[in-house]
Amino acid sequence: MLADPIGHVRTPEVINPVFASRGIDAVMVPIHYAPDDFALGWSAMKRTRNLGGVVVSVPLKEQALEFADEADDVARELGAANVIRRTGDGRMIATNLDGRGFLRGMLNEGVDARDRRVLLVGAGGAGKAIAYSLAKTGCRSLRVSDVDSVRAQALANDISKRYSGFDIRASDSRLIDVDLLINATPCGLNPDTDPLPVDISELRPSIMVADIIMKPRETPLLKAASVAGCEIRYGAGMLDSQIDLMVSYFGY
Repeated sequence: MLADPIGHVRTPEVINPVFASRGIDAVMVPIHYAPDDFALGWSAMKRTRNLGGVVVSVPLKEQALEFADEADDVARELGAANVIRRTGDGRMIATNLDGRGFLRGMLNEGVDARDRRVLLVGAGGAGKAIAYSLAKTGCRSLRVSDVDSVRAQALANDISKRYSGFDIRASDSRLIDVDLLINATPCGLNPDTDPLPVDISELRPSIMVADIIMKPRETPLLKAASVAGCEIRYGAGMLDSQIDLMVSYFGY
């Protein structure tokens, strides 16, 4: 399991009991690579003969796709990979399970997004996967907000080209005319110092709020949403729904 920082990740603690219960001779360990060190670390992993696969979190997903020897259509469409299978000859084969895991684990296979006006905050690796998945759910509209407005606009343009007629645009983070808010940014990993991804004074009970952060379970955004009477969805659901997909992808 790779990330920067690494302390918040839950994947090893969730997947290792699955390995044990199924009698799979494998264990997942967390490893901390900074982006500047990732190329060297990747080279070492390709040569690690008892390595079966890798799960990649922020901010390394785009690099993982770049370094992979092969990638499926989903990863290439998103420009990011979060699960890598290492073959016996050292080839690294990439996919991205973020979007599928998000819809399955947090939005009832996407059913809970139908006919909703969605604000997605964050256009990075996970945000891209979620946005592409939402385009297939039947949500009424999708606004994408990011601190990098160019990145948000690029994502909106790409999805518009692939899904003609889908109502998507880059936007600010105001909650006017929104009934589903999704935080796909790292804001909340460090509750004492991180800014909130939106102005919580604009929260209304009619807004469903989903936060993909897994640790802490109840982020400052979800706490505020709960106080405002919103229905909330915890980030752990996204990971939990991906575990079987990951194990299968690794060939177990």
